[in-house]
Amino acid sequence: MNVSVKVSVRRQKFFQQIGGTIQELLAHLDTGGHFELVRLIRLWPEVVGEPIARRTEVNSLNFHTAVIRVSTAMWIQELNLMRPQILSRVRAAMSNDAVREIRFVQGRLTHQGRKHERPSMRIVRHQIQLPQLPNSELQSVFESLIEAWGRSPR
Repeated sequence: MNVSVKVSVRRQKFFQQIGGTIQELLAHLDTGGHFELVRLIRLWPEVVGEPIARRTEVNSLNFHTAVIRVSTAMWIQELNLMRPQILSRVRAAMSNDAVREIRFVQGRLTHQGRKHERPSMRIVRHQIQLPQLPNSELQSVFESLIEAWGRSPR
């Protein structure tokens, strides 16, 4: 009599931290590096500061090179001098080697980059008292002219 015995073999599974699993999954899904670009766009203002962030915006991330659009050539020159400091801050903030180089190019900024600008304060204008003119029609014309001048932007 031949009796076969089935032995159930249980594979032992080890627990893994969910953060590591998610990172592996995202790395597998993001072959184009779009997640790193989004991270760089979000981190850029706090890495470079508000004055520089108003005049720049992240354009793309290609082959570990961040392409940053800058408003003027003068700012490109200044940022090229600051490139080593900016690059080290970006690497520290991103905690990986997604950005190995930074290239600054001149271009028109979108309105999203300008949302941090503060509106200028409008000067309060005081009403001007005109002397009484003998002609009432002339008086009303001068009043409307001064009122229109007060509403005009300067």
